[in-house]
Parts: sequence; C-alpha cells; structure tokens
Amino acid sequence: MSQILDKTNTSTCTLNIQKIVVAVDLSPHSKKTAAYAAAFAERFGASLTLVHAFAPERITEFTTQEVHEDYEEEKRATAKELKKLGDSVRETYADCDTEFRVGDPAEEVTLIAEDLHADLIVTASHHPGFLSQLFRIDQAPRILHRARCPVLVYHEEAEAALE
Repeated sequence: MSQILDKTNTSTCTLNIQKIVVAVDLSPHSKKTAAYAAAFAERFGASLTLVHAFAPERITEFTTQEVHEDYEEEKRATAKELKKLGDSVRETYADCDTEFRVGDPAEEVTLIAEDLHADLIVTASHHPGFLSQLFRIDQAPRILHRARCPVLVYHEEAEAALE
C-alpha cells in the first residue's frame, strides 16, 4: 500500500494494488515491460499475471488441413514463449502467473483483468505512427478504452531517457 498526496485539496489517497495484469505481445519489448511491471508489483506486494492473446484462426471453406496445422503449431510455440517469459520474471519475482488466450488482445486482457478483479493493467506502447494505429498493432489505446481499472502504459522511450 502506498499513499499519494492530492495537491488540489491536500488530502491523501491510499493506493491498494494487489493484482496486476500485464499485457504482453511477446516482442522484445515485452521482457522490459514485464520486468517493469514486476518491479511495480514488488513495490506494492501485488500478484502479477502476464497475459498474451493469440489471434484466432480465420477458418473458411478454403482453409486447408496444412494451414490449420501450421496455426496450431504457431499457437503452441507462442504459448511456450509466454511460459518462458513467465519463468524469466519468476527468477526475480515469484508471484507471477501467465495466461494464454485466443482472441482479440484488448478484449482478452480486459476480460482477464475483470475476472481477476485486477487493480491495475500494465501494457506497453511501442508502435507509434498512423499505420500501426490503422492496423491496430498498438493495443494500448484499445486496452485503455475497454479497461474498468487503471491502466499504466509503459514506454520504452521513457526508459531510454532515464539511462
């Protein structure tokens, strides 16, 4: 628990963060985002859940068995990467779980946060620009608008500025 002074009326507000959900896309930036979230969780004594949502398979009448098998293999490999990231975080912060889902990333992250009664979602924003927004590469704005709890957006650029 941490207290923050509200400068507008000089009262204090107690932050009680016990559960943190971390959206990870398994890019190289995800490891830094997870490490940042683990340090944040440690400060509050909170549990951490790393979440990755894998895009659902688009099945049509033209989908071949080979395409389906490739999709399943990619899904297994991605789940394995998430487990590896979770293991890496647990080396420094033991109270860390992982959750692998299939579906829209923003929707799945916010659903898990609701299911867990999370006090905070940590996500990353590292795809600036019009095209990334157009193709929904950066999920942070979508998570921010769907979430029913506070969202902390980690920027790799901010970390580089501190170095």
